[in-house]
Amino acid sequence: MASNRDGRRIYTRNSAYTVLILVLLFTLVLGYISYYELQREKNYLLELARSEGLNIAFSIQTLGSEFIVNRNILIEVLNLFQKEGITFIDIVDSNGLVRMSTDELRMNERVEIQHPGRVNYFQIRDQENRRFLQIIKPFDFGDHFASDLFGYLFLRDKYLSIGINLEDYYLRYNQIKQRIILNYLVILLISLLGIFMIFRQQENIIVKRTLRNMRDYTTKLLETMDSGVISVNQHHIIQTINKKSEEIFQVKREAVLNRDAEEVLPLQVRGKSVYQLGLQEGRKIEEEVELEIGGNVRKILEINTSFLEGEQDQAGGMVILVRDITRLKRLSEEINRNKRLASLGHIASAIAHEIRNPLSSIRGLTQFLFQSYPEDDERKGDLKVIIKEVDRLNQLINQVLDFSRPKKLNISCFALGDMLKELVHLLKLESREKEIQFQLALDCPRQNIFADKDQIRQALMNIILNSIQAVSRQGKIVISLQLSHYQDQEAVLISIKDDGVGMAEAELSHIFDPFFTTRSQGTGLGLSIAYNIIEMHQGTITVQSEKGKGTEVRIFIPSGGKKEIE
Repeated sequence: MASNRDGRRIYTRNSAYTVLILVLLFTLVLGYISYYELQREKNYLLELARSEGLNIAFSIQTLGSEFIVNRNILIEVLNLFQKEGITFIDIVDSNGLVRMSTDELRMNERVEIQHPGRVNYFQIRDQENRRFLQIIKPFDFGDHFASDLFGYLFLRDKYLSIGINLEDYYLRYNQIKQRIILNYLVILLISLLGIFMIFRQQENIIVKRTLRNMRDYTTKLLETMDSGVISVNQHHIIQTINKKSEEIFQVKREAVLNRDAEEVLPLQVRGKSVYQLGLQEGRKIEEEVELEIGGNVRKILEINTSFLEGEQDQAGGMVILVRDITRLKRLSEEINRNKRLASLGHIASAIAHEIRNPLSSIRGLTQFLFQSYPEDDERKGDLKVIIKEVDRLNQLINQVLDFSRPKKLNISCFALGDMLKELVHLLKLESREKEIQFQLALDCPRQNIFADKDQIRQALMNIILNSIQAVSRQGKIVISLQLSHYQDQEAVLISIKDDGVGMAEAELSHIFDPFFTTRSQGTGLGLSIAYNIIEMHQGTITVQSEKGKGTEVRIFIPSGGKKEIE
């Protein structure tokens, strides 16, 4: 983003320099064209004045010397040619002295002939500062003066000087100059305005492109985030929702955008709406909430909110950062449970060893006394009770030692469907005192897995027995088998669902703890042993239960090869 801003500043600065250079060049070019046009007009007007003066000179010359040398006639002729714009007409000798003139004040004045024998042009000013074009042309009569020798001799070395008033020409030139300068300014203004508009248009394009790049960058950033991001305005209307949010809340973006968040994404903290707490009460929220999504999935979410700035220091909306920590919490619970199981296993193993030796002595002594007494001795009945209780304690100790002792898996390949059928057949016989309907739903009955067959059998038997014990007199147990995935591995999913008494949430959190049981009979080790076995196979067990409605145990076991499990 910073590089984009730097690039934009550099581009804008370079563009400004470019525009300034273009404007300067254009102004110079346009100025040169206008100056050239003015000079051309000026030269044209001067050339027009020269042509007019020369025409008059040639017209006078064609009169012949006999008329020119007669001053009275010449004055009349000159007055005849002296029209508007012709100020004077002189006859000048070769020394520049005015010998005859239509203006008596000019008589005997001296003019400078720079190019004798040729036509001379001068621009002069009179005493009233008026500008004149003075044309001095030598006479050239040819054969016309053959019959007028006197006139010819008088005029043969004389010059005809004509004064053209240039004020009208300069007035016209000034009008043209004003028009050209006005055109120059108009064209320059239009051109500058055009360049400015082009520059502004280009700047707008750059701004739009930059905004589009920023929007794309922000969108990609939001879409690749591992947390959900939701933004709402001050009226709780959803403005933004990223892909992760769709996954967490199991909604479609099109279905929730521009809708009231209270309706489509209700989030509550301790019974109060997150949106109300944030936008109405101005509270920043950093809480963990548990949310039921889709009616059957419970998720633990970590919610953090921050405010969007609005006008006049008021909140313009709120951004909600949502992180699904359900798996993290479950892993944490599993780690804690494993630590607790390991600790209990060590304690139980130590206690079992300490109890086992005295129990062997007690049983041996009791057995000796039982054999020493006569058959009809009443004390033999009490001794039988002692031996039976000692055997029960020994069985319990064996279970404890079996639970705490490290096991080595004997991996083989077997069909899990066949094992489930055998277990159901066996346990039907064991549960004859109850009317339990077993239902098998095997989507992949021939699916083989690599696992320790005996250990898996024991784990499944413990779980199914637990379900049987959870059912009262009548009930149903549904056992299903299907293909699934667990931690990006191919796996099988075994579901054992009963409609028994179920468990409360407080009981559910301790279901895999050793010696935890809700029944008066039982050691509370069955599910703990099953959990250990499944965990050794890199699988997992999850339990969902509701008091009075039943329990479902879901067992994920990777179906990979022997090498992967070991």
